[in-house]
Amino acid sequence: MCSVGRAYSKLMACIHYQADAMNDKKMISIDQFTADERVAVDEAFNALMQKFVQRTGKQPDAKKEKELTTEARHTVMAIKLEKEKEKALAAKKPVRKKKPASLAASEVSDFSWTASVNRYKKR
Repeated sequence: MCSVGRAYSKLMACIHYQADAMNDKKMISIDQFTADERVAVDEAFNALMQKFVQRTGKQPDAKKEKELTTEARHTVMAIKLEKEKEKALAAKKPVRKKKPASLAASEVSDFSWTASVNRYKKR
C-alpha cells in the first residue's frame, strides 16, 4: 500500500510540473516591447517560420503560427529581462564588509587561530 501511495504522489507531482510548464507559455502582449524589441520579435518569428518550413516542407497553420509567435516573444522577453537584471546588478552598491571585531559569532565564516594568536601575543 505504501509503494502505491508513493507512485501516486510521484505521478501527481509530474502532472503538476507539466501543468506549470504549460502555464509558463502564455502569450506576452506586444505592448510590453519597445519598437526595437518588436523588430527583434518579428525577426525571431521569421527565423522560426523558416526553420519550420525547412523541417516540414509546408507552411504552418494558424495554430502553429500562434505557437511560433509566442515562442519568439518569450525569447525576446528573456533577453530583455536578462539585460534588466544585469543593469540592476551593475547599479547595486557593493556590500560593505564588517570589521572582524564587530562580527557576531554566527557571522564568522573563516577564522584563523594562528593569525589571532600572532596578533595578540604578549611581547
